Amino acid sequence: MAKSAELGSTFWQRAARRKKWGLLALVVAAGLWGWFAYLLIFPYSVDGTQHCAALLFRDVVPSAQCLQTRMWWQMLGLLGAALPLSVVGAGLYVAGAVSQSLCYHLQEVQYFESRETGVDSS
Repeated sequence: MAKSAELGSTFWQRAARRKKWGLLALVVAAGLWGWFAYLLIFPYSVDGTQHCAALLFRDVVPSAQCLQTRMWWQMLGLLGAALPLSVVGAGLYVAGAVSQSLCYHLQEVQYFESRETGVDSS
């Protein structure tokens, strides 16, 4: 019985650790998504003199100087890092949460089975 409790405790700790790593990945991904949204939504200036409209809200044909100053590679890098990190974080969090739920359910089933066998034997 001690070995079973030790295995259950190890399983529970592994599930909690997986859930924490998933949450951490989701927080980092949310920061990257926020930075990406900031670059899309807020206006910016070129050399402090020429003000450019936000990329999301600008006209169809922007000026050539404003288009070249915004670093598209930076935005694509943010998007390329945020998307897989979001998927991995969500997967780890869900796997950890489901594992914890299953472990809790198994503990409840074992508890009620032990109570039933105790009642039946007396």
